[in-house]
Parts: sequence; structure tokens; C-alpha cells
Amino acid sequence: MEKLNVAIADDNEKMVEVLSKIIDQDEDLKLVGKAHNGEEICNIIKEKQPDVVVLDIIMPKVDGLSVMERFSHDENLKKVPSFIVVSAVGQERITEDAFDLGADYFMLKPFDNKMLLNRIKHIRRAGERRVREMNRPRQKEEENTYNSGNLETDVTDIIHEIEYLHILKVISICGMLLFYP
Repeated sequence: MEKLNVAIADDNEKMVEVLSKIIDQDEDLKLVGKAHNGEEICNIIKEKQPDVVVLDIIMPKVDGLSVMERFSHDENLKKVPSFIVVSAVGQERITEDAFDLGADYFMLKPFDNKMLLNRIKHIRRAGERRVREMNRPRQKEEENTYNSGNLETDVTDIIHEIEYLHILKVISICGMLLFYP
């Protein structure tokens, strides 16, 4: 099986060393680039087209959220990488923004090395689904409007949407609690 190409970006040099070592020691992974700021990782993504990018949120020049935003809208990129966000910042709004911009996982520092490796390897299966979805013709997304002419129906739709978002949040919190009791 072909190795999974991984790039890393973190402004902390020690963290880049730790991540490099974790990835280099795994026979299923190949480190294709290291960056210390958002601009560098953008160049690596364009040149090396990694399968997975392990990305910090707070970095100089271009932050991690902006990196994901650039590539989520880049029609010229042949392969959009999967993003695993590794950050010391666990604010709810930032976490939500990361997922909205395409993060596959969000892990808080300090993290378990084995867990990070599992997340990276899980991307292979998820990445195969992503490629299939990208090859499908895009359907125009309809705006979510609540104006069916029936107030009860509109309120019910809004409640279901809120419940869905709440469930996603609970799942995310439970996942963090499992690994950081």
C-alpha cells in the first residue's frame, strides 16, 4: 500500500520536531513538508499536494483557519488535503470555524501520539470518499430559509437544526473527554 503523504505546520519549532519524529517513525506515513507559518504551508500544499496536513491554528503570516479557507475554495488544486488541526486553543467558536472550513479532526495540545497517528491513518479511508464526492457534479446549495408559509413547520425545522448542531457539539465534547479525562 502506498504511503500517506503528510505535511505539518506549527510556529513552535519543538512541536514541528515532535510531529516530524512521530510521522517519520511510522512506516505507513511519509513526511513531505514542514512549515513554521501559514504562508510556508500554503506553498507546500501547492507543490507537494499532501494527503494530510497537520495544522496549528495560531501561526504568523497566515493563520491555520485562513489556510483551510484558501484551499476549500481553490478550484485549481487537483487534490484538497485533509486537515487535522492541533491547537492549544480550544475555544468553541474556533473549533466550529475549523470544522466549517474543512477540518477532519481537531485535537487539543497536549495530545496522545498514538491518537494523532490513528487520526492521520483514518484519513486514508475518509480521503477515498472525499475524492469520489469531488468527482460528482456539484449541486447548487439552497439557502436555508424558513418561510414555508406555515409558522409551525418553520419553528419545527429550526428546532431540528438546533438539535442537530447540539448533538454534533456533544459528540465533539465526548470525544475530547475520552482522550483528555
